[in-house]
Amino acid sequence: MSTQRTVYADRKATVLACVYVGLIATVTAARGTAGLHSDPTQAVLFFLSFPGSLLVTTFLVLPLGALSGSSGAETVHPYGSMLYLVGGAALNVLIAGAAVKVLRCARTACRFK
Repeated sequence: MSTQRTVYADRKATVLACVYVGLIATVTAARGTAGLHSDPTQAVLFFLSFPGSLLVTTFLVLPLGALSGSSGAETVHPYGSMLYLVGGAALNVLIAGAAVKVLRCARTACRFK
């Protein structure tokens, strides 16, 4: 693959990743502004940011809640799910980028055998 095509593909992937995270952030912010807490769009957003939102919850939100001594159930903030969803979407982008780099390295290593 030529350098020009790789640069174009990388730029396209970056734009797509920014659109994905921005769309999740925009919809979550609109839900918070409208005061919606439990509606079908929340389930769709959690599905779209699934592996990342689960990892953010498990390794960031729950330990911080345990350290601060608050369960988070006593207060409902309209933008409460924004951390899970946007953080999960950003983590999904990082996971996908790492997977692509590993596959490229593996393909390069297979060529030189």
